[in-house]
Amino acid sequence: MRSLPWLFALLGLAACSSGTDEATSPEPTPLDTSVFDNCVAFATRLCGDAQGCCQTAYGDFDAEGCLDTFKRDVCRPGADAVAVGKAAFNEASVEGCLEAHAAAHAICIPTWKQTLELRKQIHAACRVLDGTVEPGRSCAIAANCKHPPGTATAECVKNVCQVVEILPEGAACPFPSGSVSVCDDGLACDAPGLGATGHCVTAATSCDASVLEGTDCGLGSYCDPETAVCKVAENLGGSGCGQSNECVSFECNRLANECAPAPAVLARDTCLGTATPP
Repeated sequence: MRSLPWLFALLGLAACSSGTDEATSPEPTPLDTSVFDNCVAFATRLCGDAQGCCQTAYGDFDAEGCLDTFKRDVCRPGADAVAVGKAAFNEASVEGCLEAHAAAHAICIPTWKQTLELRKQIHAACRVLDGTVEPGRSCAIAANCKHPPGTATAECVKNVCQVVEILPEGAACPFPSGSVSVCDDGLACDAPGLGATGHCVTAATSCDASVLEGTDCGLGSYCDPETAVCKVAENLGGSGCGQSNECVSFECNRLANECAPAPAVLARDTCLGTATPP
C-alpha cells in the first residue's frame, strides 16, 4: 500500500468550497460582491479561530495570510460559481460549519480515527456554497458540485463531480489512493490493488507480518511485525517505523526509521500565507 498523506488534505481548506482546479482572478466582479463579501466574513471568523492550531502545528500564524488564502482559493472561485449559476450561497450553513471547523482546530493534529469523525462533521455541516452540478457530470472547480445528503461531500476530480464519503460495512470501495471514499473506522477495503474495487469488510485483528504495507488491518492500523497482531498507528512523528502505515501521517522514511509528522487539519499556506516558504 502506498503512502497516503492525501487523506488529510480535505480538512486543510474545506470552508466555503473544497478548493480549485484552476487559477482565478483576485478581485470580485460586481455581480458576485455580496457572495464574496459574505464568504470573506466567514473566512475572517474561521481564520481567527485557527490561530491556536496554526501556532501548535507551525509555530506561527499570519491572520492576513490566512484570509488572503481563503479569498483566493475559496471565496473568489465560489463567488464566480454563484455568479454563473453553478452554485448557491447558503447562509444558514455558516454557523454549523464554523462550529465543525472549531472542533477540528481544537484537536489540530488528529489520529486517523479522529480524522474520520471530523470529516463526517465537516461534510455534513459545511454547505455554505452548494453547487448545482450532479455527481458524474463535468466541473471546473469543487464549488460547482452539488453536495449529496448526509455526511458525504462532493469534489471535482479530473473535471468530474464525484461523491466522497466515509463508507459503511458492505459498501463498494475503491483501493484507497487519491481523492476517494474510504471505509469507516474498524473496516478495511478488500480491493486487491490500484484501480480495483472491493467492499468494506471488518478489519482483521491478526495479520501476516511478512507483508509490508498490508491493508487487512484497515487504514490507521498496521500489522505488528513481531506479534502478527493489528495495532492502531499512534506515531505522530518521530523514530520507530518500518512501514508507512505505522505512522499517523502514512509516511515512513525507512532508511531513517522515522515517521513524518502527522498533518494538522490546517495547511501551512492557510496558517502562514502562500508567501511563506515551505
